[in-house]
Amino acid sequence: MGNGLCVETGSSMTVFDWMDHVLGTVQAQVGLRTIYDDDFIDRLNHYYTVILLIVFTVIVSTNQYVGDPIECWCPADFTENRVDYTNFVCWVSNTYYIPMQNQIPVNVDNRRQKELTYYQWVPIILLILALLFKMPRMVWKVLSASSGISMDKLGNLAKETQYISPEDREKKLNHIVKYLDQWLSGVQHYRAGMCVKLRESASKFACCFCGRHFGNYLVTCVLFIKLLYLVNAISQLYILNAFLGTDYSVYGIEVLTSLYNGEDWTYSPRFPRVTLCDFEIRQMTNLQRWTVQCVLPINLFNEKIFIFLWFWHVLLAFLSAFSLVVSAYAFMFPQHRKSYIRKYLLLNKLYKTGRMASEREKKMVRRFVDNYLRHDGCYVLRVFSNNANDVITSEIIKYLYQDYVKEKEQRENKDVDTNGLMEDSQK
Repeated sequence: MGNGLCVETGSSMTVFDWMDHVLGTVQAQVGLRTIYDDDFIDRLNHYYTVILLIVFTVIVSTNQYVGDPIECWCPADFTENRVDYTNFVCWVSNTYYIPMQNQIPVNVDNRRQKELTYYQWVPIILLILALLFKMPRMVWKVLSASSGISMDKLGNLAKETQYISPEDREKKLNHIVKYLDQWLSGVQHYRAGMCVKLRESASKFACCFCGRHFGNYLVTCVLFIKLLYLVNAISQLYILNAFLGTDYSVYGIEVLTSLYNGEDWTYSPRFPRVTLCDFEIRQMTNLQRWTVQCVLPINLFNEKIFIFLWFWHVLLAFLSAFSLVVSAYAFMFPQHRKSYIRKYLLLNKLYKTGRMASEREKKMVRRFVDNYLRHDGCYVLRVFSNNANDVITSEIIKYLYQDYVKEKEQRENKDVDTNGLMEDSQK
């Protein structure tokens, strides 16, 4: 999966990794790529979709304010000024759609029930959708700021290590190791409240027992943000349904049905190109009502944009659900974290595979992952790897593991010496 959790994915590159690599390379060339602390599906929601919606906003706004968004067929006795007035008043006062084969209702109130009230506000609604897609990312920034570690600083340090001399890189790696060790060692169980052991055991499997003191705060935030992306993608279908005033939530299904039946799917009554407009002209002695037929060229763009957005929202909902399930699965089973760390320890020849590994080595690695790194430590290492490379990540894990083993051995030797002194004193 992505970098939300430490999961062993093997050497094969998934389609998401390939797309992330290609798009990330393009971003780096134009100077747009920033620090990555999420996976490609998350960026598809809060980054690429926002750009897409802004592009659609520019397209629609250009046609509204630069071109002619509406053209009405006026009577022959209308002067040029009257034609311009008709176009403007029909644009701002809404039009209504009656199929050509249906008779126009005599009752004005019945006509108003068929009014199209959305087309003037399409640029604004697209910007609101872009803001909604960006909001989970804003929430993540707020939550991650309380984790005790700066993800931006860590990402910048990771990127800097790739372009410096070997001597400077060694100093930089030592600085990163001290920075991570200080953060990982900052977990103090005695400050975590009552029933620490029970809550610590439960925190390995249940997100409700989360926090910095249990080492799963960042991972739980990642799952929460992924849930927000899923809810956002689904809820926006119903937001658009309310905005357009039609059954937009089944729009894509109707298009697929039309394609299957060989019907014309490019024309939808939701986005009619030919509409009707009623307006009144006040004269000295009477009030004269006119009904004219208008064409909305802007709906050519609106129709294609909103059918694309329907399929795009469904795709995002599916991918977000997939990402959430995979991340939750990785969170529930700690062997994924252990296999991720063992991979790098094997590269540094600090761990042996299979029967060659002693029981002490297995126990040490298990304690290193479960008691020292924990969920958040693995997540941070994944972030580091995505912003640097596997070689530098391997060095970081090596130094962290060596320091951990050294500290454990010193503590064991100190305990042995203390027990020996106590036995001597008792004798």
